[in-house]
Amino acid sequence: MFRYFGVFGLLVVQVIAVQVATVNLLDDKYELMPELFYLDNFDQCMLKGEDALFCTFTFTLGPLGNSSDFVWNIIKNISSNEQNYRHDQLRHGICVPEKCQDEYNNSSSVEHILQKCYNQKYNTLGLKGSISQLVCQSNKASFSIDLYDIIYGSIMFSYIIFVIAASVYERYYLYGQKLNMYDSGPSRVGLLISAFSVPKNWERLRSTDPSSDHRKLRSIQGIRFYNMICVIMSHTIMGILGGPVSNPLYTEQSTTKVLNMFIANGWYVVQTFFVISGWLLTYHFFVMTAEVKNLRISHVFWTIINRYIRLAPAVAVMVGFHSTWLVHLSRGPYWDMFVGEEYRNCRKNWWTNLLFVNNYVDNNNMCLHQTWYIAADMQLFVLSVILLYFLGKNPIKIKVIFGLLLTIGFLVPGIIAYVNKYDIVIRQYPEVLYNLNLLRLDHWHILYSSAYSNIFGYTIGMVFGYLFYRYRNTCFRINRIHVILWWLLTFGLCIFMVLISALFYNPAFHVTPLKSAFYWASGKNLFALGIAIGIFGFTQKVGWFARSMCEFEPVQVLGRLTYSTYIIHVAFIRWKIGFKRYPASADDTMLFFSVLGDVAVAYLGGTLLCLLVEMPVSAIQKMLGFSVHHNRTNRIPKSSEKSLETLDLDGDNTKM
Repeated sequence: MFRYFGVFGLLVVQVIAVQVATVNLLDDKYELMPELFYLDNFDQCMLKGEDALFCTFTFTLGPLGNSSDFVWNIIKNISSNEQNYRHDQLRHGICVPEKCQDEYNNSSSVEHILQKCYNQKYNTLGLKGSISQLVCQSNKASFSIDLYDIIYGSIMFSYIIFVIAASVYERYYLYGQKLNMYDSGPSRVGLLISAFSVPKNWERLRSTDPSSDHRKLRSIQGIRFYNMICVIMSHTIMGILGGPVSNPLYTEQSTTKVLNMFIANGWYVVQTFFVISGWLLTYHFFVMTAEVKNLRISHVFWTIINRYIRLAPAVAVMVGFHSTWLVHLSRGPYWDMFVGEEYRNCRKNWWTNLLFVNNYVDNNNMCLHQTWYIAADMQLFVLSVILLYFLGKNPIKIKVIFGLLLTIGFLVPGIIAYVNKYDIVIRQYPEVLYNLNLLRLDHWHILYSSAYSNIFGYTIGMVFGYLFYRYRNTCFRINRIHVILWWLLTFGLCIFMVLISALFYNPAFHVTPLKSAFYWASGKNLFALGIAIGIFGFTQKVGWFARSMCEFEPVQVLGRLTYSTYIIHVAFIRWKIGFKRYPASADDTMLFFSVLGDVAVAYLGGTLLCLLVEMPVSAIQKMLGFSVHHNRTNRIPKSSEKSLETLDLDGDNTKM
């Protein structure tokens, strides 16, 4: 490993030197090539009434043949490097009556108009081309309101009216008669209505549990919040660079910068959520089995059903929104590419999201791409609950089962990468990013979004959840050596596993199936191990400022909003990119402020979704669950229920 650190340092210096030389070399050549991305004034074009026609298309260039090939050779050489855009494929959007007026008046075929117009434009450079991926818009709405839109809109409007009424009822009737409530108890209907009260749910969202276990694990909410920022940052930057940019050289050189590996290879951060999920599930299971001596298979069944009911409503609301009203909110040059496609995918595959199989079934046309994680997590949850039930009956097998799962989780990604000869990383090159082509790569689905490729991260969380349960009342003697090792095995290991991918982006690095298999087996799995060690250290009061940042009180509330924010944030990003009027001028500062804006908007939307959907479902579950346990002889005591409730984001099941 230390040898890799030395090579890594030398490559950093080499990459910086090559980058400076390359910028100066390419400036002149880029000036000679046709503009890769171009957009006319969309809104002005729409003012032309019946003559309005705005078309986006790809114009694939080639040499004219009877002229100088100087410009074509520049285009061909630059495009041949996979780190660059395909500069022979111009992505333009024009107002046809303005830019191709003569052809527009003499032909009825839009494709023929653009073909002739653009060939005349680029013949002087010795170039010709063909039109593809043509999408045109007039000043009439591209998507009409149909029955599904009306049904979804009516349901949501009625629901919001009901929530307002429930909030008023709870505040001014139940709350006003608070003294009498404890005498005779509120009616079942009153409790049910109060579950939808926004003020009451806001109080629940802000409440904390003073139990010792909760205090030790409270850093988990902070970790969720900071990881959610990383997720939004990744999706925001991917969205901006996946659309038209006015300075393509910025995108092309992004993977030559070592620190940009936090974005290009930063998807490892999702392993944090698998670790947390496995940790809390296992901890809760052993807490429950300590109280419920006679564990039955029905407990497994109802645990899975309870989990589904907890997750599905918020997903259903957002799937319904993406398949109905999202597409009607606005329009723009790339509206069909980024919003229309999502609308069609959700109309077609909405059911896969509700069954949590969207990461397998027709995954190239996935609705709400970000919910691949929820599907994979649900699948691992079901598997883990069954295994934990077996361990509850046979606790002596726990080391064997955990060891077997860790071995499988470590080997499976490596074997798959080796057999299929997959690349060592999912390369965030411009053409991979453009139009979110990344989400259509086979190895993205197989080695990233599948449940079996994330077994290790979930299992290592289960292992540490079990260790925390076993030793939660033990006070370990921690010295300076332990603290240093903790920092190295958490931040040091995680950062190293991300930044080492800069080696693989360097042209001098030779990728082999064996190297690819080793990194796919070890990279994200060691990252997950580092996260698990980090959380365990936080529970033992190790971590100094890092622990303080994760346990900061406002962050606790924001951490509880993670699930709803995760589901809703992509809707804002898609809307923003589809609305875009001109190619973005990308630089580090612009991306930074874009991320800040998206984080703020996403958490605002996540708060609304949480208060309106997630928290009412949680409250009703706990209300009905208490009545079920209350009538059983082997019920869980109320004190244990309270502990599980507050740890549950409100807890375990509403994790990201």
